[in-house]
Amino acid sequence: MSTSSPTKPTPWIVFAIATLLSAFLVFQIQPVISKCVLPWFGGTPAVWTTCLLFFQMLLFAGYLYAHCLRHFCTPIFQGVIHLSLLIAAAWSLPIQPGDAWKPVGTEDPTWTLLVLLAAHVALPYFVLSSTGPLVQAWLSYENNDESVYRLYALSNAGSLAALLSYPFLVEPWLSVGQQSLVWSLAFCAFVLVDGWIAVGLFRRYRSRLDSISDVGTLSGGDFQSAITETSTESRRHDKEASSIDGEPERSTTAQWIAWVALPAFASMMLLVITSHVCQDIAVIPFLWVVPLSLYLLTFIISFDSPNWYRPKMIATMTGVAFAMIGLAEFVPASIRMPVEAVSYLIILFGVCLLCHGETARCKPPARQLTLYYALISLGGAIGGLTIAILCPMLFNDYSELPIALLVSIGIVALSFLSARSWLATACDWRSTQTMACGVSVLILVVSGLTLTTRRADTVAQHRNFFGVLRVEKDDRRVQLVHGNTIHGVQLLGDRSATPTSYYGTQSGVGKVIQRMQSEQPSMRIGVVGLGCGVLAAYGRPSDAFDLFEINSAVVEIAESHFSFLNTCPSSIEHFLGDGRLLLEREADQKYDLLVLDAFSSDAIPAHLLTIEAMQLYRSKLKTDGVLAIHLSNNHLDLVPLTHRLSRMIELDSREIHSVGDEATCTRSARWVIASDRGDSFWAHRSLADAKIPNEKQLNRAPLWTDQHHNLASVLNWSL
Repeated sequence: MSTSSPTKPTPWIVFAIATLLSAFLVFQIQPVISKCVLPWFGGTPAVWTTCLLFFQMLLFAGYLYAHCLRHFCTPIFQGVIHLSLLIAAAWSLPIQPGDAWKPVGTEDPTWTLLVLLAAHVALPYFVLSSTGPLVQAWLSYENNDESVYRLYALSNAGSLAALLSYPFLVEPWLSVGQQSLVWSLAFCAFVLVDGWIAVGLFRRYRSRLDSISDVGTLSGGDFQSAITETSTESRRHDKEASSIDGEPERSTTAQWIAWVALPAFASMMLLVITSHVCQDIAVIPFLWVVPLSLYLLTFIISFDSPNWYRPKMIATMTGVAFAMIGLAEFVPASIRMPVEAVSYLIILFGVCLLCHGETARCKPPARQLTLYYALISLGGAIGGLTIAILCPMLFNDYSELPIALLVSIGIVALSFLSARSWLATACDWRSTQTMACGVSVLILVVSGLTLTTRRADTVAQHRNFFGVLRVEKDDRRVQLVHGNTIHGVQLLGDRSATPTSYYGTQSGVGKVIQRMQSEQPSMRIGVVGLGCGVLAAYGRPSDAFDLFEINSAVVEIAESHFSFLNTCPSSIEHFLGDGRLLLEREADQKYDLLVLDAFSSDAIPAHLLTIEAMQLYRSKLKTDGVLAIHLSNNHLDLVPLTHRLSRMIELDSREIHSVGDEATCTRSARWVIASDRGDSFWAHRSLADAKIPNEKQLNRAPLWTDQHHNLASVLNWSL
């Protein structure tokens, strides 16, 4: 029988590096792969939503794999199986899909995107998502104190670093292809670190086998007995650790429910508050980073130390934020928006801190941590599926917001009353059981009233994959609204054919159409972005319109609640899908005027403003054709970028800025008109106010390509 010296434990810092690196890569792969495929699927928020759902479900699968591996396999086989997965995941790189995956436009975008993601990122992401709980489980073989759970806080710190670094460091400096390459190289580094831990685990238990007997002289049956003995020793180690911690070996059903329900509601609040703040309060680029950062911060605080969790203090802070929302209408209009936004963010932070703090407070012994994390991830996935899939099927508006706020008020009130003192780190839930029943009934009653109440000026409302569209009507006008963005207005009565909103006769596109119609007896006009069809008001019997719109609900509303399309004497043809893909498919069609109107909101389809896209538009123009691009945006200055892109495709561009007029329901608008017609085109009196681009500003303008574009480069910092 041979003897062997004890195997040196793997340093704690190696576990920390693996955890930190895996969490960073998990939150980096999501924007990287989403940006790779964004131009192929319309560039809409629906692409991000589908990707988020895919990653949430895969995260749960990774946590479940970690639990099964920890529960059913000996440490030796855990290391062998995970090493095999690491090698397979590294072999599947790189993650960027090739052109062969580019859709032709007739597929179902949701399923096509899911299949693409599964083929290119499923295995690496699956391995990364399992790392947190699995590494902590392996560390628990050597250390069963609170440092095991502090790795979870470190994991969320890595996620937060990835989240904050992408829009401000990675995206501005690296092209899409470079992002994919750098991520793949970082993943290979992770494979080495995680593989070292797995090999160390194997060495450790191999050493235990050697201490039992000389493996080289054992028969097959004896070797299997030795394996069984090490497995039994491992289980005995878990039980001894559990008894040392003073915790029961099995968790209760109530704990299981809490581990799922509390993270599920926190996930719901994240999506609900993010949608409300970013769409209805302040449509500001990158604002979505703030709520997600606060959400991750609550995980870091909750799992770093139990002393951070003070439910009475947290509930008080959150209650004050609710009061601020109620009083917001009484504050000056100039600060109302930031007051509301900050209040909602505080509510999100407070509610998530209560949910995650309570989840961390009732955490199990280290031997059950893989099950614990699997149930937490299941809760997050349930929350995401509820808001992204179930709510759009049940509601035609964002009714989940008031319902979520009602539940939050109940949680805050019960937490405040259950905590015995301001410094208490736990709640006595038994003391509020009767009150909890009453609060639940009240929430159900008020939620029912909320679902049956609708704004008096709303005549129609549609919700689908692309969001909520609302038709508002008064005694003077009817308008189409998406969030805070008005997509078109029509006057009622005798003035119903008057061009309105951003398309009035004094707007850039209005002047160009009138200028071209004065010379051409007929025109073919292509429009990317339908709205309510205001541009059809300029149509003549001899003209033809090709209207490109990605949202079928917009087409339905424009035809049923507005009369621009129905009364237009021109020939009109609708094309449903992403404008760029549709234009690529219409290989033989040429236009006298091509209008792009898709950049008024924060969630702009950046793939429509790249050099490759502009080259496509140029190829779709007839000789002496004109390109008109609507660039009115509160927070993005897209004009210099568009001027530079126009110059790159050898078109002369001008900016036309028009002032709004409430009498005709027109709004202030910025249009960039690009053409190669020469000076005679601009010399006409109707275009005399067209502004020549500033050369100094033009030289500093970014140049977007399909591989490299980011919103930070066009932020209007003066606002």
